[in-house]
Order: sequence, then C-alpha cells, then structure tokens
Amino acid sequence: MRDAPPPLVLKAGDLLLPFDDVDRIDIAGIEQGSILIVMRNGTVHEAKGFDAIEAVMAVKPSALEGLRLRWRPHAWAFHNIVGHPVVQLLAWFGWKRAAVRFHDWTTPEPRGFKTRAGADAGSPKEHG
Repeated sequence: MRDAPPPLVLKAGDLLLPFDDVDRIDIAGIEQGSILIVMRNGTVHEAKGFDAIEAVMAVKPSALEGLRLRWRPHAWAFHNIVGHPVVQLLAWFGWKRAAVRFHDWTTPEPRGFKTRAGADAGSPKEHG
C-alpha cells in the first residue's frame, strides 16, 4: 500500500493553514516580503519573509519569476538540470520522501526582494 502524500499546509507565523481551507492568496506585497492568505471563512493571515516565499513556491512558483525577487545568476540551473532528474530516479526506486527532501534541498533561495525601482531590498529572511 502506498503512503498518501501529506496534505499541503501554508505557514503564517506560528500557524499552519490547511491549503484546502484557503480561498485566495494576495501576493501584491511580495516585494516587501509579505503576502495575505485569505481563508474560506474570511479570516486573513499574513505570511512574512521566508514563509511568504515558501507559500507562493508551494502554490504557484512562477508567480515569483521576473522582477519580484533577486536570484543568483543561473540559480535554477542546478535544481532543474540535476535536481529534477535525481528526484525522478529516487521516486522510481520508491524513495519518495528522499525525493521530496532532495527537491527542496536543491530549490534555490532568492538573494533578496527587489523594490519597485529594481534596487535590492534585502534578504527574504530579514523580512520575517
């Protein structure tokens, strides 16, 4: 019997929010290191810094592409060229938890947020 994958949860401060209960996520403040997670019952939770990035990466990674964040040059190359093939091999051998850990380990962290003018606004971890 296969293990069911754990349910997706998003972290906002000390809270773990079940993704199934999320109505929408407002990423308008991501450049300032903050997103708003709106639950189906209307409550709103703010995720800051790394929690904000991790939540967006879990739901829609491409929303962070482009001008929003600063990345090392070719930051995604190792993840895409090495990480994904290794993850596939691990999954074929039945080592799914190891595959997920390896995937997360190879996922690059942004160097910082960009301001509207394009200047560095500091490390995402500094915004938490």
